[in-house]
Amino acid sequence: MSLRFGDLISLFMSQAPLIQALVIVALVVVVALLLLLIAVIAGAIRLRRASRAGRRASIKAAEVIPSTNFARDGVPCDPLNVRITGTADQLCTAFIAAGWYRADEITLVTSARISLDAVFGRKYSTAPVSDLYLFGRRQDFAFEKPGRNVRQRDHVRFWRDDQPADDGRPLWIGGATHDAKVELSKSNHLPTHGIAPDVDDERAQLVGDLIHTGWVVAESVVASFPGPTQAKNAMGDAYHTDGQAAALALAQIQLTPFLPQLVRRQSAPFARRVGHLLHRNLPQAGRDLASKWDERRKQAQHAAAQQHHEGA
Repeated sequence: MSLRFGDLISLFMSQAPLIQALVIVALVVVVALLLLLIAVIAGAIRLRRASRAGRRASIKAAEVIPSTNFARDGVPCDPLNVRITGTADQLCTAFIAAGWYRADEITLVTSARISLDAVFGRKYSTAPVSDLYLFGRRQDFAFEKPGRNVRQRDHVRFWRDDQPADDGRPLWIGGATHDAKVELSKSNHLPTHGIAPDVDDERAQLVGDLIHTGWVVAESVVASFPGPTQAKNAMGDAYHTDGQAAALALAQIQLTPFLPQLVRRQSAPFARRVGHLLHRNLPQAGRDLASKWDERRKQAQHAAAQQHHEGA
């Protein structure tokens, strides 16, 4: 072995200086990549261990649907203010029709990108969301509607309830919030968003976007908190809510199970064309509800404009 190693050294020393420099650079790159891989694996293991408290807390609270989801350390986090009945493909199709995208997974690359885009004020339409926990696991789906830049966006996380809805389809429990800024997480020091305090406004924004598509055939509200609530999430962001959760039922249309994978920035145009083709098959109940919602929105905008005019 020592002879072979000596032969390698001799071969290296016999090369031209340029070749020697290239070999050294290649070795440095390989070592750096190995160290980076080790760091990523070690970080993933640490995050997995750190999330145990959040998983345990969310399992303990799952006997009834809790008012909030949970952070990695088990501290209550964002309010759960949306419940949607529908299959996974119906859920994803409704969101893509509403102009929302599925969020990317958290990786070293996406974390670096969101950091750079936050610094330069650029858009990142499928930026990752931090993991929160319910029913003993992180979110099953996360959707977002991009804002002016990566610091601002509408977004929602969904977990599939273990108990189906009354019609036998899955029931999705969601927490919708508006991200107003990017900051470093106090737990893992990775980029995360700080939410705006009016979570009811974000709930109304999401509900309006979905109803406008015609996919929503029934709308109601259920109690999520005992009453009006003011609190802080696990990141220290204050929020206030009337304590209600929107309950929506989606149209029962059979779709391909591959659609949930198409709600990405790159494949969204194709998925949206599929949604437009399906729009003619949506039930009349969804179209009627969309018309009523649009009329209510116009009335609210008119009232707000009139109030502003009188105040001026």
